[in-house]
Amino acid sequence: MPRALGSLLQQTFRDWVCELHNDDPHDPFPSEHAAARGDPRITVVNHARNYGPVGSFNLFFKRIEEPFFSLLEDDNWWEPEFLETMVAAMRKHPEVQVAWSNMRVWEEQGDGSWRDTGSTLWNAEEGDSKLFQWPQPRQLSGALHSNGSMLARGDYDYPPVPPDIDFAAIEPFRERTFRHPLLLVSRPLANFSITRTSARGERQAEWTHAVTALTGTYLATVPQSDDGLRSVWREARNGARSTHTLFLAAAHFAECRRLLRFASLSDWLWTAAYSVRHPRLTMRVLSLLKAKQTQSDFLLRYTRELQQRTYRLSPS
Repeated sequence: MPRALGSLLQQTFRDWVCELHNDDPHDPFPSEHAAARGDPRITVVNHARNYGPVGSFNLFFKRIEEPFFSLLEDDNWWEPEFLETMVAAMRKHPEVQVAWSNMRVWEEQGDGSWRDTGSTLWNAEEGDSKLFQWPQPRQLSGALHSNGSMLARGDYDYPPVPPDIDFAAIEPFRERTFRHPLLLVSRPLANFSITRTSARGERQAEWTHAVTALTGTYLATVPQSDDGLRSVWREARNGARSTHTLFLAAAHFAECRRLLRFASLSDWLWTAAYSVRHPRLTMRVLSLLKAKQTQSDFLLRYTRELQQRTYRLSPS
């Protein structure tokens, strides 16, 4: 937290105010540290109870009087030109509701130091900016934007995401509510930290459920050609194989059954073997899909709104 707050105080853009939210009612350190900084632009908000990450973020996303707002998580930090560059980019693109910058990736070491991995979240030429219209293949089960490098307009209504979603899915869930286009500033103006421990914990079933819900609602809403569905399977076979989430989506969402026509024999065999190796996980995900239908309903509502808005704006 001191590193994150220090990066805010070092911004070349000076006309800001900060709400420092403390989600641990029993921890006096955030208030003490802010008081020691002695900057009147910083206001500490001590939560009466622990809301958790999703609940805390829902408090944050709201219509405000200021023209822009950002969210700086305590384990990330900004470069000094972050706010100045992002405000200028948003003023250049008045049609954009949400923009974000590229991020450098740092890894925490055993001795508490940090190693620059030399990689960024986006492989893009520095200095370029890119507008993303809805839909993008990456939005099938993930998000384009990053909370820690985001700048958003304050004069929009931001619906809260379901409070029981997995925290790792907060960005793709919320992105379904954003008006498009979205703007990427490819210059790495923020820093993303890979910590040795995480409050997210091991929640494989919850994460698989989130990916399945995101995938199913996307494919149920966004029309796909035969080649498009073949591409979905190819992508799922790459890297950390996720073809089982496509079968789970087809099992839960009737609109996704057409997916199965393009599954190969190896896809069927791999998923069958996965289910045999992880029977409890598979049953848990199927149970969560039924128990947390409100999450799917949320995604379906806002995905359909995005799709309908895009259709209305498309030239005939």
